[in-house]
Amino acid sequence: MRHIFLDQRGGRLALYLNGDLQFDRDDERLYHEPLALVPVLVARQRRPARPLRVLVLGGGDGLALREVLRLPDVAEAHLVDHDADVVRLARTMLAPLNENALGDRRAHVHVRDAAAFLRHAKDFDVIVHDLTYPRDVAGAALFNLRFFQRARAALADGGVLAVNAVSPELTPQAFGCVAATLGAAGFATTPHTFELPSFRAEGYGRWGFLFASTLAISESEILGLRFPSGARVNSATLLAGAELPAAAADAMRAAVNRTDELLYYLYNGTPLPWTGPFGHTVFLPSGAVTYGPRLTAAQGFAHWLRRPAGRRSLDELLACLPLSRRGQTRQALLEWSRYAETLFRELDLLAFVERALARARGLPREWVTELRQVAERLRSGMPDLDDLLHHAYRVFAIFLLVMLVANLFFPDNLYAKHTSSGGSGSAPSALFFTDPQTTLSPFGFRGFGGAIYGTPGGMVPDARGQQYPPKAWTLGEATGQTRPVGALLALSKDLRLLESGVVAYSASVLGYQFFVEPGRFRVVDQRGRDVMATLPDPTLETDVRTQLGTLRPLIDKAIADHSRWLEWVRWGSSLAPGQEAVSELGVLERIKSAIASAEAVWAKPSTAAFMPSPQWKPLLPGLYLKSGRPGEAAPTLVTVTPDGTAHERSLVPPAQLTDEDRFVFRALQARTTTSRDARLGAVIARWQEVHGPALKLPGAAPGGSWTR
Repeated sequence: MRHIFLDQRGGRLALYLNGDLQFDRDDERLYHEPLALVPVLVARQRRPARPLRVLVLGGGDGLALREVLRLPDVAEAHLVDHDADVVRLARTMLAPLNENALGDRRAHVHVRDAAAFLRHAKDFDVIVHDLTYPRDVAGAALFNLRFFQRARAALADGGVLAVNAVSPELTPQAFGCVAATLGAAGFATTPHTFELPSFRAEGYGRWGFLFASTLAISESEILGLRFPSGARVNSATLLAGAELPAAAADAMRAAVNRTDELLYYLYNGTPLPWTGPFGHTVFLPSGAVTYGPRLTAAQGFAHWLRRPAGRRSLDELLACLPLSRRGQTRQALLEWSRYAETLFRELDLLAFVERALARARGLPREWVTELRQVAERLRSGMPDLDDLLHHAYRVFAIFLLVMLVANLFFPDNLYAKHTSSGGSGSAPSALFFTDPQTTLSPFGFRGFGGAIYGTPGGMVPDARGQQYPPKAWTLGEATGQTRPVGALLALSKDLRLLESGVVAYSASVLGYQFFVEPGRFRVVDQRGRDVMATLPDPTLETDVRTQLGTLRPLIDKAIADHSRWLEWVRWGSSLAPGQEAVSELGVLERIKSAIASAEAVWAKPSTAAFMPSPQWKPLLPGLYLKSGRPGEAAPTLVTVTPDGTAHERSLVPPAQLTDEDRFVFRALQARTTTSRDARLGAVIARWQEVHGPALKLPGAAPGGSWTR
């Protein structure tokens, strides 16, 4: 959940997101001018005759975009920010400050996830990475190797990437980690470090950017830059900003951020004294991925405990835990904390502390000392809440850690599941492994007690977490035998992905099943025999191809997230919940395999195309009802064959029934249950009158009932 605060007290104008300062009007140009102007000026110098294309990732306030658009060489600029509320502020209250940059004819604004947009971006001369400070796994992913590799692929030859990094003074190891990750992606990188008074006042320390390109930015290039009139940044300040202390070479030696290594360096930073001697620094491309330490929960808590009073952020406390719904968890804890005093008065806190002391042999000496101090304070009476939290915050933190980890492992709580609206007795529906602040994964841990995807009785999820009732399809084997197959995933309301990679169409026509292939909609009876084939509307094929392309990166992310989560709970893998969690990873792997099989089939282009008349009413893909002239008793049926030919037939009962006729009858019968069309009702009655029991399919039960 995103918390936005625009501070306008006392004439100030400053934006905070989740408690972190984004900009202060008094000095924001010291930040945005170098971040946005420098890469554009370098690109213009390298390709002077080319109209420049610029991509700004983040920066929804429009301030970096404002600087980009100061240069007439920029032909188009795309701003991508996932936060619609910040973009709305940029168009309204911040418009005077950003000089209405979002309304410029060259600006194209996309309220989207930056990583998703970058995946398909091409031929940009400049990318400005103005994304916020990473405080959790999702934030670290915007600085990882894959992200920067995609940025490199999106840049034109000689293009420049500018990255809003971290503090090279307070967290030099993290600064080096970002530079090493850029190097592993093939970039040569020049740092720019600077003092921003508003950041210094917030305790962020000296700040740093990284200018990256596959072609190193030389000192002569920097000296040749021509800045717009009135700009505070110039070649001299850039060269000064590239000067780092001699000790930086060792302090900034760090591993590549493959997943969340950056968090380790942020939470375990050793400040670098910003004293001479200084030297001009360039981080060269390495192409190598080095493996480094990753953050543990204990280290995250230790960092939180070391923070000075008033700076212990709940977001930071939760950052290194593999929470399923981080925003929801945060809100739950905030709500709970409002009643903390009542809770502590209900609990026998003294008994809790004394029991902890009785088993304190393995605790650090400092903790034992503090526990004793808390015990002494409690023996003289229950203190007020402020006093209690001041003296017992470490005890409180450890208690919170145990509670969170336990609730992550056993999904009987608010933040390890989400419940349906059926009341307190509702069963858990899914535990998502990706943070909904970024990209919501469709692949959910469904909680204990239900059936696994693809098994009889297991609900089938779609890409939004919506659940659909299960249904079995019958597939023919090469041996002539048939076998029932369940769906692993719903591609849409009507489309299902089966484990074999076959795409099935879910329609209620008793005794029949349907499969979608490129240029072909197959009608199959319940014994697995083909009855007929039609050519579906092109939109159905487009839907299948689009869904498959969208799901591939999501399933990869879900598997990575689930694997990371299993690393956390491997200590409980011998227990039933742990074994079940491992089985879920197998289900995700099955889904990935099915997607790959389907993609191989759908890589083939269709050979025919047909657009139905707008006046035709679809019965099923490739089957349409065409209304007759006024006064006619019933419509006619139009069948489009796979070669694109349309055949029209009367709905008068034929003299002799074929398998196709029986299917047509059942399809019309299914339509009458939803449309209540009197003319179709008359057609059904006439067919039953003429053919009676002959309309039954093989496998029909006595008395006219049908088995599925």
